[in-house]
Amino acid sequence: MAFAPSKGKRHLSKEKEALSLTSMMDMMTIILLFLLKNISTSGALIKPSPYLELPVSIRDMEPRKEVSILVTREGILEDVDEGKPINKISDRAELEDPANTVIPSLEKFYEDHKEFSKKLGQRFTGVTTIQCDKEISYDWLLKVINTCGQTEYSTIDFLIIKAKG
Repeated sequence: MAFAPSKGKRHLSKEKEALSLTSMMDMMTIILLFLLKNISTSGALIKPSPYLELPVSIRDMEPRKEVSILVTREGILEDVDEGKPINKISDRAELEDPANTVIPSLEKFYEDHKEFSKKLGQRFTGVTTIQCDKEISYDWLLKVINTCGQTEYSTIDFLIIKAKG
């Protein structure tokens, strides 16, 4: 047995609710701001040095801003912007000795940077970025890599120019 509807319910008109555009606009604004923030921070964070001719590769990774050095024909430079010399190739005594596989001035630079980051209370990541001229000899680059490993910088990123195609 069905019950009869009450008088109030009998006279209600069935109107369709209009879509609330205010909450929809708020949602779209939040999504737009999120996408703009992500796009603006995912660009190239490291500007290639004008002193180098970087090698070309098809590797598809974004550069990270870490402890950055330049390996040029003239020597090793600390930062692209400052260009402080760490070691120069004209210092042939430590480079030509085959028993010497660690570059002392570069080792001191990495140790100083590690101590400085500890003083600031930052977590040591052991990541370094190297911008290397494509004309640098393998022996010279091997000494730089070995020095990084000896100072606990075990993750080495090389900056390259992405090949087209």
